[in-house]
Amino acid sequence: MLGTSTTPYDLRFRLLGIPVRVHPMFWLVSAILGWQDQHFERVVLWVGCVFLSILVHEFGHGLTSKHFRDAPWILLYSMGGLCYSERQGTKGQRLAVILAGPGAGFLLFLVTLVVWTILLGISPREHLALILFLIVGVKPDPVALLNAFGKFGLGETGMMFWAYYFLIRINLLWTFVNLLPIWPLDGGQASQIISSVVDPRNGVRRNHILSLVTAGILAVIAGVRTSDLFLTFFFGMFAYLNFQVLQSMHDARSLGVGDDDWWRR
Repeated sequence: MLGTSTTPYDLRFRLLGIPVRVHPMFWLVSAILGWQDQHFERVVLWVGCVFLSILVHEFGHGLTSKHFRDAPWILLYSMGGLCYSERQGTKGQRLAVILAGPGAGFLLFLVTLVVWTILLGISPREHLALILFLIVGVKPDPVALLNAFGKFGLGETGMMFWAYYFLIRINLLWTFVNLLPIWPLDGGQASQIISSVVDPRNGVRRNHILSLVTAGILAVIAGVRTSDLFLTFFFGMFAYLNFQVLQSMHDARSLGVGDDDWWRR
């Protein structure tokens, strides 16, 4: 997988008893995603916000896994972050570990709201204006945003504004996307555990079908409605990945690999 191999330029550290490795591709891809108007300082700030947000997300997984007496370690790479565990645990424990990641991201979103309220006096109405703009494209009340940022002498180009905007955007929108029922995103992994409990024989296959359809539809919508090449590629990649898994499962059955009771093991 791109950006997972060990290199001499990896950043390594240990935090809260969990080893962390950051691949150089993480910094490069994050910078590319944030390189919109070529403001170097803003790109650096964006990369910092991405690093903090994904690290918090992965520590949500890692600390929950550690609570279940596992020994996790974290990798930040080109496509985001991964939290590796040595043992699977029960399905309930796996579900808790999976959902703890998005939960940690949403908690950082709430902390961002509280911190900027305390430091800058941003009102709930002003927070809501920006959140609605990010979620549904509703234009923020100009007076609300000017009151929120202009009155502090920061202006819309101020670094405090962009730090706030980036953290809200990442930990609200990316958390929402990560909870979609698309394997191997957290939402898709969670729905796979639930579907395998509800339907032990066919739940995994049906979850991959759901993932394929959901990702495919979103890829088409992203391409037609938004013309966003990154989102189109992002969802298209997951649609193709789930198609490959389904094809492999079909080939295994047609070749007689495994048996009807594979799910009982």
